[in-house]
Amino acid sequence: MLKKKISGASPLIFIFTVVMFLGVTFSGDDDIYEKINRNMDLFGQVYKEVALNYVDEIDADKFMTAGIEGMLSTLDPYTNYIDEKSRDQMDLITMGKYGGIGISISFRDSSIVITEIMNGYEAQKKGLRVGDKIIDIDGVNLRNQKAENMRNLVRGPVGTEVNIRIERDGEEIPFVLMRQEIILKNVSYFGYLDPKSDGIGYIKLDRFTSISESEVENAIKSLKSGGELKGLILDLRDNGGGLLDAATGILNKLVPRNSLLLITKGKRADSEKKYFSKEEPMISPDVALAVLINNKTASASEIVSGAVQDLDRGVIVGTKSFGKGLVQQIKDLDKKAQIKITGSRYFTPSGRWIQEKNYFKENKYGVFVDKNRYDQTDFKTLDGRTVKAYGGIEPDAEVAIEAESEIYQGLLSKDMFFKFANYYIEKNPGVKTVIPDERLFSSFKTFLAENNFSYDSQIEKKLKEIKDLASAKNFKSDFQNTIDKLESAAESEETSEIDKAKNEISLSIANEINKRIISESEQIEAAFPFDIQLQKGINLLKDKSEYNKLLGKM
Repeated sequence: MLKKKISGASPLIFIFTVVMFLGVTFSGDDDIYEKINRNMDLFGQVYKEVALNYVDEIDADKFMTAGIEGMLSTLDPYTNYIDEKSRDQMDLITMGKYGGIGISISFRDSSIVITEIMNGYEAQKKGLRVGDKIIDIDGVNLRNQKAENMRNLVRGPVGTEVNIRIERDGEEIPFVLMRQEIILKNVSYFGYLDPKSDGIGYIKLDRFTSISESEVENAIKSLKSGGELKGLILDLRDNGGGLLDAATGILNKLVPRNSLLLITKGKRADSEKKYFSKEEPMISPDVALAVLINNKTASASEIVSGAVQDLDRGVIVGTKSFGKGLVQQIKDLDKKAQIKITGSRYFTPSGRWIQEKNYFKENKYGVFVDKNRYDQTDFKTLDGRTVKAYGGIEPDAEVAIEAESEIYQGLLSKDMFFKFANYYIEKNPGVKTVIPDERLFSSFKTFLAENNFSYDSQIEKKLKEIKDLASAKNFKSDFQNTIDKLESAAESEETSEIDKAKNEISLSIANEINKRIISESEQIEAAFPFDIQLQKGINLLKDKSEYNKLLGKM
């Protein structure tokens, strides 16, 4: 998410008040304000008529919320109504903090299970563990609760108590915990890679909040004071973005002073704004730079990666980014509600608009007047390389990750990685960092057999459908026998499917076990040797010839 925070009274409400009650007109905009006035009256009449006279009792507040959300659904995906219950999520996104106890939870085997305990917070101090099943929170039974309700039950004002009852090894245990201010780190890891990396530093940035710039600055300072920084990898994979100011602040540390970083444009002709770097960069232009991206790299992350690419400051490695080229503002509607509204588009330094989701064409109500303003596709970087608009940032060096196999998805859906991790730790007390080797994989396959793991593949499901159709139409037995043979052949093929997916399965097993026994930094380090996108970035920074070739500097 990319946005700016706007405080104070809502300009939107102010405009409506002036138009509706003072009868003020605006030169050149009379038509739009007349339409607003007329349609506000119509909307109010429909709401009042239904709320008072509909055959069934209606919750007036929820009905209004539904009307607002229905209106906003005709626009882009990022313009949303924010009620009182969702405001804490905005604080989390903009400031990276919230009131809670320091746990992550998930549905496992139809139960709410603790999947992560954060270091130094109340849950860890009071003795909650990964794998504990939460039975109720403050007396609310969690059966049949929706996932989004969990957050509202656990989170709350700092200093308030939350009562949690968990199940562990067949025993029910009550806990009384005090909510604390949970501050999420933006930089989850930084440091030099192994000695063979030849002075290459690594920074993993997970979000763009009000303190992201200072965390990145401190990380670069620490790298420079800890050795000779010859290359830097900035990992923006799975980073969904955040604040525009955080993105431009971080770019100030990486690119030459006075570089154009991005352009924003709203509806009005005079709304265009250009952002330039105002500082001398913290790292020399001679220090090679690689930015890692994937399909979850979005918004502010794309501003950073797009500027690095357009300014030919470094290479982009991984897979195409998400493609979000819109900027939101948060405006207060009243003391309890806000609107997150798209106020402008952003364009990379070359002029690209990288929006992927075409909400113009997908909109069935036809609310947009001008749909064809952004048809240009090819743009040039500072040194003349061709880059494409639309559909996100395309990497200079694409390193595709194999799609999850069907057997992997089957194992995941039945929580086999989670269950095996609990089993493995119980059988191996005091185990240290686990690596994805043959012994671990073999142990997992034995565990699956002992627990009678099975799943229906897509082929088996289709064959069953054909078999049922054939039975309904009274096909001859020869046809039924043919289907039986195909089912047997499919089962035979599927027995080797787990071995074909050995690498992705082994990595998931090791990651799930390591969550329970080592810190977040150690988990990240343990994954380095098996991270093919990271290894490609390392190789490019070490190979100056290939690095310069990608940047068109032969």
